[in-house]
Amino acid sequence: MSFFRYKPLTPLSVWATAVLLTLAAASTTSASETRSYVLSSFTDAAYSTKNDCPRGIDPDQTVQYALDLAALGMPQDQIEKLMAGYPNGPVIGLLINRGRIDGKPVNAFTNPASVIDPKLHMVDGRYAYGFNLDGKGANSPHSFEDPVTHELGVDNQLFRVFGCHKNFRGPPANATPPTYYSAEWSQARPTFPAWVITISGEDLNEDGPVTVSIGRSIDHVLLDAQGNTESYTTFRSDPDPRSRNVFQGRLEHGVVTLTDHHDLHLVGDPILMNYLDLSQTHFRMTLEPDGDADGIIGGYQPWMEIFLPFGQAGVGFEEFQGIDVPGFYYALRHLADADPDPRTGENRRISVAWQFTAVPAFVVPAQNTAPPSVLSADSGK
Repeated sequence: MSFFRYKPLTPLSVWATAVLLTLAAASTTSASETRSYVLSSFTDAAYSTKNDCPRGIDPDQTVQYALDLAALGMPQDQIEKLMAGYPNGPVIGLLINRGRIDGKPVNAFTNPASVIDPKLHMVDGRYAYGFNLDGKGANSPHSFEDPVTHELGVDNQLFRVFGCHKNFRGPPANATPPTYYSAEWSQARPTFPAWVITISGEDLNEDGPVTVSIGRSIDHVLLDAQGNTESYTTFRSDPDPRSRNVFQGRLEHGVVTLTDHHDLHLVGDPILMNYLDLSQTHFRMTLEPDGDADGIIGGYQPWMEIFLPFGQAGVGFEEFQGIDVPGFYYALRHLADADPDPRTGENRRISVAWQFTAVPAFVVPAQNTAPPSVLSADSGK
């Protein structure tokens, strides 16, 4: 498919390329339709409501740091003196090394279990986006109701962990999506290989069975003049098997869901998420009339993979986001609800739901090393 070699595209060559793609697809899959998408946003699935945090929202970092110092047994007058000079002076060094092993100070971020659990606030509300992962439905302990599907027994303990911190809260209580992952994705998206989704079926305007492919491209997204993810860009699939996932699903009333729920593996970005590793994968994606899509993907994810970017960022992450990193370590560890360690019995995975948006794209095999082209076309067929 040499027409994917990189060169400036004239209007005629753009049209010709789109025609060739359509003809090639028709010759091999004449009885099926395919639509592909590239993710344009990705964040924790938050549905924050009034009074869903009965103990209140987690305090900002200055208040939390004072609490952390008090947990070390430091007198109040000394805490006030140190915090008066924050972020300058010796207080930062004390906070970085607020862990204790055998009575000696250690780095709190590389040794989060050495810190006294600050017991961050946990969500205790009715609603959360997600899926009934354990199959228990309404009998599932500590579960939620999905506000869209109204499915009972929704397992999303990650929302319980994140949901009482201001930078992880989202609609309907806030007008914008959760801040942290939205900001990290926006910053990282032009520099790390894109995540792509392809839906294939007999007729994607009608209900019926579909195949859902979720993978990684070797190309980055392009941005338009407004800084949004460019639509109808060509992406070459990463041949690495760690990022190739195929599921069977069903399309009903414009919504795609999965009918099988095996594991998903997707190489990510070290700042955002090293590796998206889900067991009991569930997926819900709405195909919008304008060609875009949005959805939720969930399952059980190793909680340590979620924590690692926080721990690696250290005190800078705490100061920027106002988050107590060891507190998140304890919350993830305590609320993990799947995959018990055969030796210790502690659960190694936590139920999660991530929300995403996507724009139309073309996904092709990685047959050469040319960068992506922008194709002008009416649809991703």
